[in-house]
Amino acid sequence: MKLLLLASFTFQEALRKKALYASTALTLVFLALYAVGIHYSFQDIDNNTRLPVIVRQAVKGEMLLAGLYVIANVGALLAIFMAAGAISNEIDSGTIHSIVPKPVGRWEIVMGKWLGYALMLTAYVGITSATAIAIVYALGGQLPDNTLGGLALMVLKSLLLLSVAMLGSTLLSAIAAGIIAFILYALSNVAGMIEQMGVLIQNQTMINIGIITSLVIPSDVLWKLAAHLVLPAIDFAAIGLPSIGGPFTTLNPPSVWMVVYSVAYIAAMMIAAMVVFQKRDL
Repeated sequence: MKLLLLASFTFQEALRKKALYASTALTLVFLALYAVGIHYSFQDIDNNTRLPVIVRQAVKGEMLLAGLYVIANVGALLAIFMAAGAISNEIDSGTIHSIVPKPVGRWEIVMGKWLGYALMLTAYVGITSATAIAIVYALGGQLPDNTLGGLALMVLKSLLLLSVAMLGSTLLSAIAAGIIAFILYALSNVAGMIEQMGVLIQNQTMINIGIITSLVIPSDVLWKLAAHLVLPAIDFAAIGLPSIGGPFTTLNPPSVWMVVYSVAYIAAMMIAAMVVFQKRDL
């Protein structure tokens, strides 16, 4: 009961944050511009009868992934910068002292805040991603087969980064925790691109860089698997075209076991956060 109450307070607090308002407003602007771009792009694609049907489908799929990629990144940044100060800000301001003496375990404080932010992120990523998919379906008649699976993995990616930032918040100041989490996230994205280029040119060293980094922080792995579910790689060789894929296509989809690893990773981050906060001198 106390855990759910703390989660509710955290969710309400998250709704009052200016970062969420700014992100929501900019996301609405992005979705409006995205709809306009999709409308005119799909119109030109459909009118170009020289393009094979499979190529038209691939281009439309890439444009859907482009929209989801933006949303996934915004969700990730929200997770990092809203959770980075979840514990540290309250310690610095002294408000934590009004909570800790009460019959509330420190682990409940950490988990309550995590659950509140997790609910907010799930709502944000789920609603905005569903809107982008609805735009593409309404204007292009294209609906991915594994939409729910892709959305679930995008949410899981945000929750993973939320957990990393939450651990940082129990150890460091909000700024330091946010910077470190963001650097790890950026590193994951860059290593993922290196791995994809390694697959394209068949360079095992580049592939290994991506694999090793994904074990350190598997956020990009979850995006790749989500993208693969939404838009599996198309066999262009069947129509005599090179199968190089698009900028968002996953050429080397991760194993589903990486989802299990990511869930275990989240659990490990949260256990570490609770242990650190339990031992921290306030």
